[in-house]
Amino acid sequence: PCCLATPLCGLGAMRKAPVPLPAAPTPLEVLRDVLLFQGDYAFAYYIFLALYCAACCRNLKEALPRLTWFYAIPLAVLTSFGGGIMVPVLLGLPAAPLINEALIPTMMIAWACVQYLHPVLALLQSPFGRAASNSGFEVFRYHVLAICSDLASRTLPPVSTGPLAGTLSCALVGPLLCGMIGGCGGAFMPLSNGLKALEGSTIPWRVQSSAVMSAWHHLLTHDAAVRASAAEYVPFLADPAMVKLCGILFFAGLPALQQLGLLPAGLLGPNPFVINAAKVKRA
Repeated sequence: PCCLATPLCGLGAMRKAPVPLPAAPTPLEVLRDVLLFQGDYAFAYYIFLALYCAACCRNLKEALPRLTWFYAIPLAVLTSFGGGIMVPVLLGLPAAPLINEALIPTMMIAWACVQYLHPVLALLQSPFGRAASNSGFEVFRYHVLAICSDLASRTLPPVSTGPLAGTLSCALVGPLLCGMIGGCGGAFMPLSNGLKALEGSTIPWRVQSSAVMSAWHHLLTHDAAVRASAAEYVPFLADPAMVKLCGILFFAGLPALQQLGLLPAGLLGPNPFVINAAKVKRA
């Protein structure tokens, strides 16, 4: 019996211990992956791109209702992807619409839907449609800002002159400006507009929020010393993904609270989407 039992015991010893299943992601991790277009939710990029283009086309249609097709598409591309055009050009690289072939076709489809499918325009102008498209616009806008900031940080050398030489592990002025332009460059497009967006007594929301979030993203993502110092007080800021998530929630959350009347409409400057909502309601 012992001779028979010995092989059986050996087989039992060779059995692998059961591998524990990975823990289910928390709601915060799912939200992070959706808004950062990563992991199982990489497809969310195309959803938010469509929402971004839909919001831009709706805003353009409300501001200039009689645009022709051949004028509307270039204008929509310039005003929507202005930051993704100007920043790469400043850095000597191809503009975003030339290397991301999803941008212009999606914008063309969005304009066709807004222009020719009246139920689509009506949906985008409804409270639900306006909230969804505006939020999608802000989420995607932060991604453009972050991409432009990251691109400048990879392209430009670290600070080597002046009082900050040796104190930062990355370039400073260039990425800050590129991130800001990435978040609001469309406000200055087409180039014939010049600086008209800054002529008023108040700086628009898109410009002010881009300036704040450009500094937030660049310093907490690209400078290890600043990130480590911030993480001492707020530990989750040690994760660059959480830094981006906070920026996205700021971009999308503040206008949503303004739309609900929970915050003043002029906080950090006038927001054209919120103002247009009021105009549509009065019309």
